[in-house]
Amino acid sequence: MPSGSKLSESLLQSMQDLMDHFGEDAPDIPAHPSEDDMTPWRQRIDILDRIMLLVMNERVRYANALGAIKKKMGLPVYFPDREAEVIRNVVDGNKGPLSDAAVRRLFERVIDETRSNERYKYQELDEDE
Repeated sequence: MPSGSKLSESLLQSMQDLMDHFGEDAPDIPAHPSEDDMTPWRQRIDILDRIMLLVMNERVRYANALGAIKKKMGLPVYFPDREAEVIRNVVDGNKGPLSDAAVRRLFERVIDETRSNERYKYQELDEDE
């Protein structure tokens, strides 16, 4: 992790603890599953999807704050070196089962959508000034 701050490490550890706890009571996979055996797994996936949505939206809020700072400093939205650093950071932190290539593709998409939102916010700032 680039920052090395205690807050960042604590936050990551808390999230890891949450995921560990979430996995502790995972249902068993029966030898002869039925349709009903899929329900608890689908419910868990639905919960994780909502958590991911919360985290992604928070990420966009932070990027928008950075966008406001960049705007005031006259800097562009797109910083290829920073985006490469973000990709390296998440790939370095990948413990699977996603492949590094899959993580790279996912975060390229997240970054692209975040940048798109940031550009939209830049336009809003132009209109508000």
